[in-house]
Amino acid sequence: MQVATQQDSAHTGARGELLFANYFVEKRIFICQPLYDLWGSDFVVEWKGALCRVNVKTMYKTGPSYKVGIQRSGGFDREAKKRNFKVYSDSEINYFGIVNLYYNRIWMVPLEDTTQRVTLNYRGPMENRKQLRVNTFKWEKYRIK
Repeated sequence: MQVATQQDSAHTGARGELLFANYFVEKRIFICQPLYDLWGSDFVVEWKGALCRVNVKTMYKTGPSYKVGIQRSGGFDREAKKRNFKVYSDSEINYFGIVNLYYNRIWMVPLEDTTQRVTLNYRGPMENRKQLRVNTFKWEKYRIK
C-alpha cells in the first residue's frame, strides 16, 4: 500500500485548481489568479454580478465517501505535537470552489454557508446508497458543473 505524501496532495490540489479555472475559461467568465498567495484566495471570479474571492478545495476519497477540509493551516504546534487550523474569514474569501476530480464536478459554496463546519462530506451519485447515509450538506444547491 502506497502512503500519500505532501507532494501527492499538492498535485491533487493543483489538478483541482486547473479544473476550476478551465470551467470559467470555457464559459468565458472572468477569472484571474493572484500573483502571490498572500490573501487566502486562489482566484477572483465574476460570479452573480460581482467579483468574488474564491479558495479552491479539492475533495479526497476516504472510505465510501469524499471529504474536503475547509480550513487553512495555522502552522504546527510543537508543544501539542499537532497541526493547527484556522477558519477563513469574509475578509479573505467569499466562496469555496469545491472540486471532485473523480466525478468531474464543481460547486461554488458561499463562505457563510460553511460556518460551524471544518469538513464537508460528499457521497457521489454512483456510491451504493444502501450502505451510506444521505448527504447532510445540500450539495446540489451549489453545483455549477
